[in-house]
Amino acid sequence: MSDEQHSLPQRLSEVRALAKLSQTELAGKLGVSASLVSHWEKGTRTPSESQLLELARAMGVALDYLLNAEIRPLFKCRAQVTSPQKNEIDQALLDASSQVHFVATAHRLAGKVPKSFILRADFGSTEALPGAATHLRDTLKLNRRVTLDELKQALAEWNIFVFDWAMPQHLSGISFRGAFSCIFINHQQPPTRRLFTLAHEFAHVVFHLGRDGESGKNRMDTQVSISSVRDPLEKQANAFASEFLMPEADLKSLVEKYGDRLREPGMLEAAARTFNVSRDAIFYRLTQLKFFKWTDKSDYFRGNYQLPAAPTVRVAPTDEKEIDSQVDIRFREMALALYQEGQVSVGKLAEWFFTPRHVLEEYIAKLRDKEEQVISDEPVPVDEEAAAEGA
Repeated sequence: MSDEQHSLPQRLSEVRALAKLSQTELAGKLGVSASLVSHWEKGTRTPSESQLLELARAMGVALDYLLNAEIRPLFKCRAQVTSPQKNEIDQALLDASSQVHFVATAHRLAGKVPKSFILRADFGSTEALPGAATHLRDTLKLNRRVTLDELKQALAEWNIFVFDWAMPQHLSGISFRGAFSCIFINHQQPPTRRLFTLAHEFAHVVFHLGRDGESGKNRMDTQVSISSVRDPLEKQANAFASEFLMPEADLKSLVEKYGDRLREPGMLEAAARTFNVSRDAIFYRLTQLKFFKWTDKSDYFRGNYQLPAAPTVRVAPTDEKEIDSQVDIRFREMALALYQEGQVSVGKLAEWFFTPRHVLEEYIAKLRDKEEQVISDEPVPVDEEAAAEGA
């Protein structure tokens, strides 16, 4: 990137746009005039160090992301967001862009070159999906019945970072493909739905990202998954996830074996568990096989899982008690190693993990206690020669 592209005025304008703030709104948060913000973005005035820190906080980003980000994906919803949580969704997309920057920074500080995800395929026809899904399951060395933890681990081995974040309820997943790849899934949803979302975002990475967009001109490196029955790419990702987790051949065998017993809600629930998916997912899959009719839905989903009520405050990406399950394991290990080597502070690590500093300090203390416990449990080596001389 050129110095001009890295210029502070342009970056201020860019991040403000990502934060969905007007110059007047940003000025109001800072307690300054809108004309001063305009001067900063034109380069006719330069904010002080303290003002830069206030700017970062007002826009909801880390100062390092504001000043130093070279990889900064622009996550944009493909359709207009009508959710009452629109502001929270916008913030989550900005957080995801920041997280990609933090992963890139950790690689740089560790002296490692990010490894890219190399698999890529054209979606093709739905008739070809069974073969494509089988090939990818075999390539990732997955069992035919895929679990959430197994898929996370497999994607990690193929250089895809997976963050299991708490996100606004209408936002299911986010994916990025570049020098490295990242997938974000919504930790507030049940494991069955998170597994489907992870397979869905994996489809975006394989079939859609890192290539020309629909216009054939603009390269598409990011995807935001919000429920949509119209978006063709979302339909393709759903179709792949369904075949990937619930192979058509296996479903047909299930229908042949149990027949109309599958129409019993309890049996349908048991069948869903065998595939580690929700009752909704297997119901819709079976409608594609003409076993159910769409009009049967109301008979099976009374009192089914409901999304949590929308919070009135910003959703923090990482729950204070679940760093291990929510922060990608490879990124976590790399970041903790940098902390132990003194290359990053605990405050910086808290930024990277989207976790309050005091929570991270408690987390690190527990890790140290575990390490000390392991050491104390190890048997003390015996010097056989010295023991023989003593005897």
